[in-house]
Order: sequence, then C-alpha cells, then structure tokens
Amino acid sequence: MVKSITSAKGIKEEKKELLHALETKVKEFTVLHQIAQTGTEMLALEQVLNNALEKVMRLMSIESGAILLANEQKGEVSAVARGELSTRFLEKLKKLPASNSITGRLILSGMPVVIEDTAKYPQLADSLVKEEGLKSIAAVPLRSSGRVIGTLIIASRQLHSFNSGEIHLLNTIGEGLGPALKNAELYEALRGKNRQLDEQNQELRSRQQKLLEKTREVEAASQLKSEFLANMSHELRTPLNVIIGFSELMLDQVPGPVNKKQRQSLEDVLSSGRHLLGLIDQVLDLSKIESGRTELKLAEVFLPEVIESLKNTMLPILKPRRQSLNIRIAEGLPPVYADKAKLRQVFFNLLSNSSRFTPEGGRIEIKAVSNGTNCQVSVADNGVGIKKEDQERIFEPFCQLDNAPTRGGSGTGLGLVVVKQIVERHGGRVWLESEYGKGSRFSFTLPLFPMEVKDHEAQGVNC
Repeated sequence: MVKSITSAKGIKEEKKELLHALETKVKEFTVLHQIAQTGTEMLALEQVLNNALEKVMRLMSIESGAILLANEQKGEVSAVARGELSTRFLEKLKKLPASNSITGRLILSGMPVVIEDTAKYPQLADSLVKEEGLKSIAAVPLRSSGRVIGTLIIASRQLHSFNSGEIHLLNTIGEGLGPALKNAELYEALRGKNRQLDEQNQELRSRQQKLLEKTREVEAASQLKSEFLANMSHELRTPLNVIIGFSELMLDQVPGPVNKKQRQSLEDVLSSGRHLLGLIDQVLDLSKIESGRTELKLAEVFLPEVIESLKNTMLPILKPRRQSLNIRIAEGLPPVYADKAKLRQVFFNLLSNSSRFTPEGGRIEIKAVSNGTNCQVSVADNGVGIKKEDQERIFEPFCQLDNAPTRGGSGTGLGLVVVKQIVERHGGRVWLESEYGKGSRFSFTLPLFPMEVKDHEAQGVNC
C-alpha cells in the first residue's frame, strides 16, 4: 500500500516535471518563432535588435543583456542594451582588444562563453563590472552564413545562474537571430546607400539649376549682344549711306567738275564705303537672325530664276578675275519652299566666297538636283581649298582664313555663318567638302514646295 502511494507520488511528480518541461519548450519555441518573425517583419536594425533582446530577457527572467554587432570592414562594434547595463559598460566592452573581449573570443572560437564568476576573470571583471554588480555572464555567437557577426550577452547579479539548458537555448536563439540581423544590416546599408544617392541627386539637381541659370544668363547676354549689334549696325548705315551718296554725286560732277586726281580719291572713298556697307549689312543680318527679329517669307521659288539673276549680280566680281561660272540644274527641278530674298543672299555669299578663294582664270560651278523631299544645291570651285584643320571652324563667327588669293578684299568672317543660319531656319543643312590645293564644294539642302500648299503668298515664320 505504501509502495503504491509512493509510486503514485513519483508518477505525479514526473508528470509535473514533464508538464513543466513541456511548458518551457513551448515558451522557447514561441520566443524562437517571434524572433524569426521579427526578422521578417522588421528591417530596421535597431528595431530588430531591441525586439529580439527584449523577448530573450523576458523568457529567461534576466535583468541585464546586450547585443554586440561586429563590423569587420570598419573595425567597429555597435551595441544595443536593455535592463540595467550602463552605456559606460557597453563602451568598455566595445573597446577591449579582441583577445580580451567576449565578442573577440566568440569570433575567434565560435563557441559560447560562460563566466560563472566574474571575479575569476580580472581582464573582464574590472571596476566597471563591479560597479554594475554583475557576477555571472553568458554569451553566444550570432551567426550568418557560417560566420560570426556578433554576440548575444546576458548577465546576472547571481553566481552560476545559467544551466546547460539555458545556454543551449541561447545558442539556438543566436543561430536563429543571426540571419535576421544580417538582413537588417543589409537593409541599413541599403538605406545608407539610398541616403547617399539622395544627397548626390540633390547635389546634381543643385548643379543643374546653377547650370540652367548660367545658361539663361548666357542666352540673355547673347540676346543683348545681338540687339546691340543690330541697333549699332543700323545707326552706322545711315551716315555711311550719306557718304556713299555724296561720293556718287561728286563723281557724277553734280556739284561741279572734278579733276583726275580728285576722281581717283572719290572712287577710293566710294569703293571703301560700299565695302564697309557690305560688312555692316552682314553683321546686321546675323544679329537680326540671332535675336529673332528676322522673318522668313516662305513661298514657291524656282531656282533657275534666282540663279540666272545672280549671274548678272556676280558678273562685276567674276569678270575682272577672268573666272567662269557654270550652271547645271537638273531638268524638271521642282520649286523649293523658301524665302527668295534670303535664298539670294545664300547664293551670293557662297559665290563671293568661292570667287575670293579661287585664283584668276578659275572655275565656279552651281549644281542643283532633286533629292527625295529636298533639293540639294552645291557651289564648287577649283580654288586653293581649305585645310582639314580649318574645316571644322569654317562656319564659326568671324572665322577668316589666310590662304585666299584675293586676301585684300577680306570680309567679316560672317558670310558662311549667315548662310548656315538661313539654311537651318529653312529646315535644311549645309556642309563642306574640300581638299587643300584642289578646291572646295559647299552643299546645302532646301525643302521642296509641298503639293498641298495652294496659296503662294508669303507666310511669316519667326526665326
């Protein structure tokens, strides 16, 4: 009977122990699940560390704890503490040499560290440990991809407070928490990179804004320059026309007779005045185009008519130099859609340029063909040609070359610039082909007159 009662009590006690063990395991698994869930639900490193440490300390009824993370690249250790551990104590742990620190030992050995009595470890149990009143410390590694990335530390003010089951549980938590912390670290690194990119983007936007402001300033200055040149050129033309007009009157002997010497001087004045007027007109044309004060009067234009009229205009320039002008226009060439006056100016500038760079007795040729929806025109000569290094800057303002046979009649260096501006305003393009010593060919395109346009009257288009 006594034996049966004793046996029943034993079974009851065993059952109680088993239930207690089961409850402990359930708690452990619950905490492990919560910690794993923390790693998936939270990405901010501080949140993950705080939440995990809080759950571990509550499960084990420990008043002090810390998580230390090692950054091998920077050689730094970051810490999050709970309970009663002071900031001074954690800073001490972070600064200890690897061989004399818990984190250092864990990284070197990869094994849990249990200090049952801190008094036996003077290199760790210094005055700070005594001030904290810590007598027992247990630490387990936090692993990720088989590598120790940090330490989970719990501490007690009681001796020998950690049994083998608790250490095993801590080690299991450390194994589970490692990947979550690594993800959080990667997330923090990503946030850091994003902040860095945001700062760089902000800097780029600031620079872009400054560049835009500078561009506007340059455009405003260019606009003012063009308007100034246009006004100045206009003001210069008035007195110059008076000089030219009076020179012509005196040469016609309207005021009275002039002798041979006086006539020569008047002819020099008239020639120089007309030359200067031509230069001013080019400056005026360019400044008007750049400042947007020129309108294209687009209409149906027949190239043979324009070119034929230019033959008479160019004759006084070509004849003294015994230069020939050949014209080759494709049969049935359709009309172009252009400003007739501006188109004449393009031809005149190109022909004058070819004449100036062609020696006496040279040849100049105009060729025009239809090229799909465009008309392609070229002005070629057998003059001195243009060096390769000069071809890139030939369309730049005020560009003047030194190899012209007739350099005495130099221009402003704006003729080809005006040509380029006018052609591009028409929607065409201009280019140069040249071989030094053999001649040059300037070509440009113009749109053909569209069949759907019935009204041939001029239409104003802003340049």
